[in-house]
Amino acid sequence: MSTLGVLPGRSRMAAGVVTAVLLAVLTGSAGGLTGARPYDLGCPAWTQRQRGLDGTRAQDRERAFLCLVRDAGGPMFPAGEPDRALLARGRALCAQPGWRRADEWLRSGDFTINLHGLDSALVFLCPDEVGGADLRPSDERLAADEADYVAASNAACRDPWPRVRAREQGTAAYFTSESGGYHLADDRDPDNEDGVDHDHDGLLAAEETGVAVRTITGRGLCVTVKAFGEAPPLRLKGWQEVAEVGVASRSGRLTVPVLRPGGEVGAGQALPNLAIDGRGHYRVRVYARADEDSVGLLPAEWHLIVVYPGRSKKEVVHRS
Repeated sequence: MSTLGVLPGRSRMAAGVVTAVLLAVLTGSAGGLTGARPYDLGCPAWTQRQRGLDGTRAQDRERAFLCLVRDAGGPMFPAGEPDRALLARGRALCAQPGWRRADEWLRSGDFTINLHGLDSALVFLCPDEVGGADLRPSDERLAADEADYVAASNAACRDPWPRVRAREQGTAAYFTSESGGYHLADDRDPDNEDGVDHDHDGLLAAEETGVAVRTITGRGLCVTVKAFGEAPPLRLKGWQEVAEVGVASRSGRLTVPVLRPGGEVGAGQALPNLAIDGRGHYRVRVYARADEDSVGLLPAEWHLIVVYPGRSKKEVVHRS
């Protein structure tokens, strides 16, 4: 992944959903490498004159890495740590997929070194892992990185109602666009196409064959869907927002879009059809909560979508 969301010239489509998530959480961190003075007189070649990988002898690469991270001097590479500890720390970061390096950097709160600066230091220890001198990983490495990220996001999601079994149910991570939001719709209705309008203030907005859901954080989230034969009990405890609306299925399907190869928006794995009685009218109830203080890349917002047969089109806000 290298410097996804930071390095210019890399198209967002090349890196897919990982880039989209990084763009949502990176909010202009401090640039460059700053902090304590270098540990030896040779360090300015890398810290000030920005000598790169191609201009550095193989036997000097560890030294270059040490100079750069000591110059940063932040919590990822604390001042006073011996060479061996810093090198081990760097190699451990090299061994991780790029998104995990970014996640660790975000969680560390280390803004003495930005994500580009981190990879610019690590390239001296593991050029292949961070994309060589120009910090551009291969398409194969980016694809593997993205697959790892989607899998980890799916694994982080859990059913918030594990004891309440439904006729159809499923849980997956969902990756949103930069504006956030997603939709549940009749995906075989030609009038539906890309879903419904997300430009609304409340949690839900309904059209004839689709429901738009607004997210709280505008980032990736966990979505659990459950389809019942009748309305389940209303459970408000632990949820920030709860609302429900009516929707129709003309083809006998109500689904959440799945993430397509190379795409940025959709569920990380297929979720079931929720129109369990076929064509007809349904009620859609959505529960939402979020950890708005989360700084990592894994989902920190949770939605539960409950669907059951019902003809009413009335919007009901249970909690806002």
